[in-house]
Amino acid sequence: MIAMKRFINIAVFFLTGVFLLLACYDDKGSYDYHDVNEVVIDLPAAVSVRLDKKDSVSVKIEPKLSQTLEESEAQLTYVWERERKNSLGLSEWIPCGKEKVCELWFKPEDVNSLSIRLRVQDNREDGSEWYKQTTVQPIVPYSRSWFVLQYNEGKCVLGAVDGEGSGGVVIPDAYKLDMGQELPISGTPKYLLTEWLYGSTRGSFINAQQPVIFIGTDQDVYLMNAVSFKQIWPYREMLHIKKVQHDETFVPEWLASHTSLDLGEILCDDGKLYMANADGYAVYYPLSWENDADVSDFKVTKAVPFMGGMGFILYDEQNHRFLKVGAYNDVMEGYMDNQYFRKYGYEDYFKPNNVKRYLTKIGENPRVENEFDPDNIGDDKEMMDMNIYYDADGAYGVLAIFFSTSDRKLHVYDLNADGFREKSEKARCVGKYTFDLPGGMSVNDVSVVTSYVYGKTIFFAGGNKIYKVDFNRTVPKISLLYEHQDPNVRVTGLKFKNSFYNTGYNKDPNDWDSQWIWNDFPYCLGASLDYGGNEGGILVMKLTTAAEVDPDNEILEYKGFGKIVDFGYSAKVN
Repeated sequence: MIAMKRFINIAVFFLTGVFLLLACYDDKGSYDYHDVNEVVIDLPAAVSVRLDKKDSVSVKIEPKLSQTLEESEAQLTYVWERERKNSLGLSEWIPCGKEKVCELWFKPEDVNSLSIRLRVQDNREDGSEWYKQTTVQPIVPYSRSWFVLQYNEGKCVLGAVDGEGSGGVVIPDAYKLDMGQELPISGTPKYLLTEWLYGSTRGSFINAQQPVIFIGTDQDVYLMNAVSFKQIWPYREMLHIKKVQHDETFVPEWLASHTSLDLGEILCDDGKLYMANADGYAVYYPLSWENDADVSDFKVTKAVPFMGGMGFILYDEQNHRFLKVGAYNDVMEGYMDNQYFRKYGYEDYFKPNNVKRYLTKIGENPRVENEFDPDNIGDDKEMMDMNIYYDADGAYGVLAIFFSTSDRKLHVYDLNADGFREKSEKARCVGKYTFDLPGGMSVNDVSVVTSYVYGKTIFFAGGNKIYKVDFNRTVPKISLLYEHQDPNVRVTGLKFKNSFYNTGYNKDPNDWDSQWIWNDFPYCLGASLDYGGNEGGILVMKLTTAAEVDPDNEILEYKGFGKIVDFGYSAKVN
């Protein structure tokens, strides 16, 4: 009896399921189903607009639309909205346009990025609403620029290529255009330096970092913000120690600033060396010898950073030797003394008798012999350039490039940073390389540069050609990198956008987990050109990781400058 009841229940369940299926089949046949007209909105993840320093500028955003069932857009309506934070800090969307193309206006002070979204309503009987969001990123003038120092009719002129790629704008006299006056510096121009993060790495509680330009002449140094062109510290304030010592003779020779690398600043004035803390206040004190036995006259002509927080390597032209000075980043000095000295001018915060850092000889690692004598590389050597490198094994150091008047060859000296560390098993002076200049090239016309991403590789130019020499091998290899189509054009200078470090950003500004995109600053090589007749230009090319010209990127040439003395790239990255 129990088995019979179980059978009846199963049968009832089965028949019920069959009836339900039949009912569903009949019901489906009683409705008219349609496919959904899907609207796809194509907008870039980010849109850029270059601000003007005085007037408002506009940017237009035009979406590309596609539909799965329609070709005509007659049934579509548009609503553009911009994100705004309410009093509670919550996001709300405010309508800002009803046309397909959205036009937005930005004032000079509108420097923050803006989130924009488009709502597309399909007004068909069974239509839906579709959304897409993007970000408008204002570009501050001169926030991504090649700055160009020229000498025209006895005056220093600061020009610029403002912006990137084919959209870069040549401004022959950017300073005068923006400030309404000539660049206020006298003397014959000698160099232009840029530092993107000048100031304290400890944050704004000491001195906020900013992009800066140094312009040096034989009479003065002009230090300005690279975006606003506002002067930061006059040269005589930087060398306040001279006022204390009642010395009014100012003969600026060269300057090296690496506050972004926590190393400090060094300058040479009238043959004497001075050093400042890595805080961006530029309070300089005289450098002194660490050991009395080493005290001697010198003529230092070049200083480069020694990575890993180790300080600077210097070259003494008078004695044909290398010297070293330690890093200088005293946080409390920047917080307590330099900050208040600059803010209030109180002499109590200036310490004229304090010796902050000391010169030393390179010496030798007691465990490993040097490959060359850093105290005497020969009186036939003429310094061409020094810069840092990283090699494939993760080691880093300095390559110093010289021209020898005796054998007419280029000589490269390799100083490895690991050799200076305690208990290191590497030499300090690890290698010396020699190679010939290509035929017909004069050393007086040769420019040399390196970038840390290429290890022991140097790039040099002469005439209308740019070469590379690879020392990451047993036998150095020299090869032609680029040749200008005009044989009369001369390449007068080489600089990478940044030979010390790189920066990047998220591909989608609205998603921190999106792909990270590197700016590739250390791979972008710039060159100054001389066309003759007091006319100059800037050449920019992207290199591959193999140090070849990237075939997927256009080589750009910006004309319209006068005779170029020096140039450098600046970017506002914070």
